[in-house]
Amino acid sequence: MEGNVKRLISLVLVLAMIAGLTAGVSTATAATTTTLVLTVGKVNYTLNGAAKVGDQAPEITSSRTFVPIRVVSEAFGADVNYDPATKTVAVLLGATSFEFIIGQKSVKINGDAALMDAAAYISKAGRTLIPIRFVSEKSGLNVAWNATARTVTVNSKAPVTGTIKIGLVTDVGGRGDQSFNDSALRGLEIWAAQKSFVKGGGYAAMTDAAYKQSLADNAPDLSSRGIAPIPGITPIVLESKEQTDYVPNLTKLAEDEGCKLIIAVGFMLSDATYQIAKEHPQTKFMLIDAQPSDPTTFAPLPTLPNLVCFLFKEEQCGYLVGAIAGMATKANKIGFIGGIAVPAVQRYEAGFMAGIKTTNPTAYGTAGKNVADVYAGSFGDQPHGKLIAQTMIAQKCDILFHAAGATGNGMFEALKEAGGPDKGLWGIGCDVDMGKNPNLYPAGTLTCAIKHVDFATYASVKSIIYGTFTPGVVTLSLRNGGVGWAQDNVAKVLSAAQIAKINTLRQDIIDGKITPPEDPKAVPTWTAPTGF
Repeated sequence: MEGNVKRLISLVLVLAMIAGLTAGVSTATAATTTTLVLTVGKVNYTLNGAAKVGDQAPEITSSRTFVPIRVVSEAFGADVNYDPATKTVAVLLGATSFEFIIGQKSVKINGDAALMDAAAYISKAGRTLIPIRFVSEKSGLNVAWNATARTVTVNSKAPVTGTIKIGLVTDVGGRGDQSFNDSALRGLEIWAAQKSFVKGGGYAAMTDAAYKQSLADNAPDLSSRGIAPIPGITPIVLESKEQTDYVPNLTKLAEDEGCKLIIAVGFMLSDATYQIAKEHPQTKFMLIDAQPSDPTTFAPLPTLPNLVCFLFKEEQCGYLVGAIAGMATKANKIGFIGGIAVPAVQRYEAGFMAGIKTTNPTAYGTAGKNVADVYAGSFGDQPHGKLIAQTMIAQKCDILFHAAGATGNGMFEALKEAGGPDKGLWGIGCDVDMGKNPNLYPAGTLTCAIKHVDFATYASVKSIIYGTFTPGVVTLSLRNGGVGWAQDNVAKVLSAAQIAKINTLRQDIIDGKITPPEDPKAVPTWTAPTGF
């Protein structure tokens, strides 16, 4: 199978990268549209007017035009993965995720089942071919067929011009949590609008050098995703001080500010976002970390045409940092600090516990009871986070991991005061690479479980500009670069052989050989892989 189709997938990513996916970061260099022209029966094609040569020609089968998936992925910034066991091809194109099964007409689009009139298949040359019209139109691309020349032309839509207001409502952790909310703000304010927030309110222009540094610090693994400033973006940010702020903040952005897209940051905003999105069908909404559900049955609510939900496989990156913690601990005592027991945090917890169980059963203990596991009940109480960490340190825990937003910042404070690495104490951060944050404790950060809320936010903004917004549920994972782990100080603590084992675990998750549990209650009966 071709190089781009080699692993499994989960779902989406790359969003409105569909148009002008250039690597530069200057607004002057950002392309406006991408045009791909292919000819049936020929390996030669053009991309933005430049001649190219592929290794598989488009084919016509059952009166439908099929093109090699590699060409589409390279042209429009898609991410493609293949699971040979299930014959599943996952395409991450624009704001839309596709899951095809070779030889079947059934397909999932942003998690919703659909039926094609022709199935994807493997060519005689061993290349995966997809029905280009179906994929293009469902992801917001334009496609045209020239019967005389036997060419198919695919191009991205021209971007919306002028000033576009994009709203964002934070969770109660707010701006400055050094974590989840700040990651979403980075995706909107810095990566999309190229603006620096000015303390006290307002924005200042950001230099290209500062923009590049933000990408280098926060997204070295996303260098191929074409992140570049989007002209005309005006961020409107409202901070929630308490849960009763959610509905009025969302309403204000929809009615008073007239935002084209409103980003709701966090599971706690789920009900409010669904309500306001339903009341304002002309406004697009993005909800991070939640899929609205019925409060009684917990079944997912019907998909709204103006709402896209982004979920993450936190258990995957949690598992990897748990495996690192299991290898790094000298005392065989590890601690986990949660903020509020929402699903995303519980997935972090479950993966972390399973990772410890894999690499250090002694530190895990019977049913995980040897791991100190405490929830603070808040995402914004740094002193409480510090107190919990101090208690764990007193209990001889030498590795601490938090998934607690701003509350977790207190963990780093406690570690630093207790002597940090000089005393064999290390912290593990989450959501972003906290080891790059001078306001925390880089010298005492072993690693971080990363999820790219910043990129999901950026991609959603771009989908509005290029008209590629697609409702439904998008799940980001190791397979599509949505989650991962940071190098930070791992090499100072683990051997090269141990790091190689961590990378093997990562690849085994991508290949479907390891499936970390999502529920902490499932970890005791979960069977850990051996040899680690």
